Amino acid sequence: MSGYAVDSVGAGHGQDRPGDDGRCRVLRVVGELNFGGTEMRTAELLPRLAAAGTEVHFVTLSDRIGPGPLAGAAVRHGGSVTPIPLDVRFPLRFLGLLRRLRPDVVHVDCGNFSGAVLSLALLGRVPTRVAHFRGDDNQRRNLRRRAQRWLWRQLLRASATDILGVSPSALTCGYHSAWRDDPRCQVVLNGLDLDRLHRPSSQHLRALTGAGPDDLLCVSVGRAAPEKRRWLLPPILAGLRDQGVDAHVVFVGPSNEHDEARLRAAAVVHEVVDRVHLLGPRDDVGGLLRQADVVVHPSCLEGLPGGVLEPVALGIGTVAADLPGVRFIHEHLPGVTIVEVEAAPAVWATAVRTAAGYTMATDPETVSERFQLSPFAIETAVETHLAIYRRRLSGGPPSAPVVNNRSRLPAASER
Repeated sequence: MSGYAVDSVGAGHGQDRPGDDGRCRVLRVVGELNFGGTEMRTAELLPRLAAAGTEVHFVTLSDRIGPGPLAGAAVRHGGSVTPIPLDVRFPLRFLGLLRRLRPDVVHVDCGNFSGAVLSLALLGRVPTRVAHFRGDDNQRRNLRRRAQRWLWRQLLRASATDILGVSPSALTCGYHSAWRDDPRCQVVLNGLDLDRLHRPSSQHLRALTGAGPDDLLCVSVGRAAPEKRRWLLPPILAGLRDQGVDAHVVFVGPSNEHDEARLRAAAVVHEVVDRVHLLGPRDDVGGLLRQADVVVHPSCLEGLPGGVLEPVALGIGTVAADLPGVRFIHEHLPGVTIVEVEAAPAVWATAVRTAAGYTMATDPETVSERFQLSPFAIETAVETHLAIYRRRLSGGPPSAPVVNNRSRLPAASER
């Protein structure tokens, strides 16, 4: 762990603000470094940000570093990782880190809780303070949780200089339905690195699964969480069998004991145990996706789902639940077959056959060219991040945003 700690970097950071030498120093705050869409998209930005003179460091809000690639990527590109657990010592430890690191930007990926962290960044006189909403936060909460969220939102409004969302719905659900009236708000799409997706995999999925040459090979990518609904795939396989289609499904992503037990129980009930395969977390997702006939993403809660965007970028037909982020992708790129969230497995199965037909009829080279011209290209994301990070490098001391009427969001035109 010490190899990633900011304290171990020592005098190399110096005491002068990085903007003095033309470089920009960013401190990203994330829950933990594990395989996931937010972490992977962030890791893909690092080499390009470093090449543009931006140094990115990380704080994780736990006492462990996840098994994902982000910690190593941060160090390779001139940054560091410091775990600071959320306990009573967090404020003092975080302020101490700000004094040592002296970042130009604090960028927090923690929903409305970002307000608590950015308030400390304001106290530490950090010029640019960014809150980033990554998902459609529409979960039901009890009274205490609603009050807590309201407080965090007030802190966010008082301390953030920039409020970002990966999609319009992420800002609507996560921040405020009137986010367009707040001049600090803007949609910043996740950039996707096509070079990574085109790297080959050493794993041959048909050999691994025992799928025949005519069997339909489905892939589903995502971490194990209740909202991902991985347990829906076995009944979909059964629905395909009822329609005369033999199929296998390969799950890619971190699992957990409870989720795996539910998934295997569903496979037993629907008599598809030998057709359900769990690969766990992988760093060769693109090479695995390119072997798929179809991707199935049954999640019922997303922001801008990488589990949909990645296969679509490769020309792999994808079936996904009807969510705002899914429709947002569908509006910009072909290849998504949308199904009602509560649709029956037979409906999903029919959609899977349709999506598989799209895969067979699609030219990968044409798909790549189209994606590079889309707003999801990683170069667009890099330019947007650099513009936000460097906007205040030569400005004066930071100040809280002015909100004349605290009961309403400040009125302004949409960016």
